[in-house]
Amino acid sequence: MRSPTSTEIPQSAFTLLKEELRSQIPRIAILFALALVSTGMGLIQPFLFKLLIDTAIPTADIRLIGLLLVGMVVVPILSAGLNAANHYLRAYIGESVSQRLRRDLFDHLLRVRLVELEKFKTGEHLHRLTRSCGRIGDLFVGNHLLPLALSAILLLGTLAAMTALHWRLTLLTLIAFPLSLLLTRKTRNHSQRLDRDFSSILEAGQSYLTEFFPGMRTIRAFNAERHEEARWQDWLVRHRSIRAKAMAFHEMIRIVLPETVNYVAAGLVFGYGALEIVQGRLTIGSLVAFAAYLPRAYAVLQSLLGTQVNLQEARVNAEKVDALFALSREPSGGRVLPPSGTSRVRSAAGATSYAGAALAFNNVSFDYGRGDFGARDLTFRVEPGEFVGIVGPSGGGKSTIIDLIMGFYAPQSGSIALDGIDLQELSLTSLRDQIGLVSQDLFFWNDSIRRNINYPRAEDDSGAISEAARAAQIDEFITSLPLEYRTVIGERGLTLSGGERQRLAIARALRKHPKLLLLDEATSALDALTELKVRDAFEKARAGRTAVVVAHRLSTILNADRILVIDQGRIVEIGSRDELLTRRGLFHDLYKAQSFDLPAIAL
Repeated sequence: MRSPTSTEIPQSAFTLLKEELRSQIPRIAILFALALVSTGMGLIQPFLFKLLIDTAIPTADIRLIGLLLVGMVVVPILSAGLNAANHYLRAYIGESVSQRLRRDLFDHLLRVRLVELEKFKTGEHLHRLTRSCGRIGDLFVGNHLLPLALSAILLLGTLAAMTALHWRLTLLTLIAFPLSLLLTRKTRNHSQRLDRDFSSILEAGQSYLTEFFPGMRTIRAFNAERHEEARWQDWLVRHRSIRAKAMAFHEMIRIVLPETVNYVAAGLVFGYGALEIVQGRLTIGSLVAFAAYLPRAYAVLQSLLGTQVNLQEARVNAEKVDALFALSREPSGGRVLPPSGTSRVRSAAGATSYAGAALAFNNVSFDYGRGDFGARDLTFRVEPGEFVGIVGPSGGGKSTIIDLIMGFYAPQSGSIALDGIDLQELSLTSLRDQIGLVSQDLFFWNDSIRRNINYPRAEDDSGAISEAARAAQIDEFITSLPLEYRTVIGERGLTLSGGERQRLAIARALRKHPKLLLLDEATSALDALTELKVRDAFEKARAGRTAVVVAHRLSTILNADRILVIDQGRIVEIGSRDELLTRRGLFHDLYKAQSFDLPAIAL
């Protein structure tokens, strides 16, 4: 049996964050060493003020005054250099966390079951893969978590220096800390709700834009510019509103509340310090030095509160990332078949043929979770080298058969076998290696024709690429272009006509040398003459191969060995063209509806 996914327990954003931070321990150690040196240098500055006011100026020691002034200039410059190195390492470590999250999430999404992946909009995937991962790594780790650890060093050093100057003033200073933290904790839930709302608004905007640009032709064709302007304006208004609320609330937590508390505490410190000076227990220089430390201590307090706020935002983003990590993956492992290219046989005349695959459905049923069935008790067999066509009304379940064969979905009941092996026992990688698929929804990269046909191979086999293009009847068109196979075809191949895209997709499928060809409406966009060429090319290309062709236009499958007629997920008829016409059933009606001349046998 195919083994289950290799990751039994879903990964989580914070677990990956911890793993990446552990791997960054050498850089974190350097970061802390720099912080210690920078903190030490920063603590020297206020003592220079104290020496200048209490010693150098009263004794008129010009040499000491000069040395102290030089120190006041040199120390901040060196400290700024250390801070720059500190910022670089923090940014590097934060970006490493973001990169780890994006890499692991991307790898996970590549292997998630399609039925799971389709629960989310494309814009939501993009937002979570880019922004959410970035907010956790770059913003939270780089700008808040690591600085928090460094701030702790600065705070301990600052409090030690302040205690050395006057321990009672230090105790008075510390009043601000528990009071500010208490106020922040009281507002945490509201802050988290605002962050969720704002993140949802951003996802909605990205989802809209993801649909908007590919749909530009449709928008203009229906004169829908004003409608889309209104939709975008509505999003902008909602974005501005929630952004303003979130920013104002966060600023209140990070700045307004702590600064209010800090000013009150600072007033108490200066009042008590003045009393101590009057009573001769404190010098003016000591109070000046203490006052120089005070903003540093409160800056650390603001950093703590900012980290509390950003921790809530990080949690919101982690929830969104974890929702994607929780999606179940396609099974991995299983039996491996020989690569499909090994089935090629060259005759004495030089013609190449292939050993086709046998395909069997046995009581297969599947539904999409919408309350209806995509397939109901499907049972049929396709012999090696046989050409089977599948037709029927739209929405009848024809394309579902292709999706099931490809392993995109797993049947709820019944079994599907390839060459006598249940697909559940086969490695999906090995299964898909046997199949050349041309789907309804054609996708191409914004790259050259050569690379699209050759996808995803790294080696550039010009002969094999040209052979596939000739078999698909598109080589002549390609060689007529100024750049030939180097021609870039635009996003999703939009610089090509519908027929050219169809033939290019067929060439890409044939480049695999598959044992089984699956075509889903592969000639629906072709004109009659081009379709004739492609049909002829298809007949030659499938020499020995098994072919299953889903078609809306019956002309595509009239030469099929057998035709399956599907309606509401069931096989309602099966047989050759002439047999089906004789029965005067659904196929006969479809045949007449497409204005074919009925042969004598059907009259």
